[in-house]
Amino acid sequence: MISKEVFGLLASLFVLLGTIQYIIDIHYKQAKPHVLSWLGWSFITALGASAMMADGATWASAILWANTICCFIIAIYSIFRKVGVWSTGVQDYILFGLGIIGLVLWQILDLPIFALICAIAADLFFGLPTIIKTYKDPSSETKLVWLAAVISGVCGLLAVANFSFNELAYPFYLFLYDTTLMILVLRKNRI
Repeated sequence: MISKEVFGLLASLFVLLGTIQYIIDIHYKQAKPHVLSWLGWSFITALGASAMMADGATWASAILWANTICCFIIAIYSIFRKVGVWSTGVQDYILFGLGIIGLVLWQILDLPIFALICAIAADLFFGLPTIIKTYKDPSSETKLVWLAAVISGVCGLLAVANFSFNELAYPFYLFLYDTTLMILVLRKNRI
């Protein structure tokens, strides 16, 4: 039987592989990341990982720490390559603002369970611009990146040591989000 630690490391490895592919896609201008989403994710995943660790989660938080670093690199490189999407509408800034509110609530509440809920909500608010952008233009994303994210999400779920809300919530949310993006990206071959 594979240990929880191995699944945590595999989850992080798939995040890293997806990030490398995404950076290659950005370099060749095949992917157009939504910069506000990626910047927001870099902050909120760091807070989510901190909340999980404060509540005792260990290896399941590895995927969030890997995501933190990778999201920041993607945002910066997409700006550098001039392919990053800053905004597709006013709703992006509203959603980003709601994500910031989630960030502020995490700092104000300073309770692991509420911090985790705020982190997930903020992550979703940061991510909705990417979902909207990808729904409108599936070709702005590439499938290998999101396939790696889905596999990472499965490994992250298998890394959960205790089936408690505090340890399972964020990896489960990430799996659902990444699966949604993967489905949207796969639409580009059907449109």
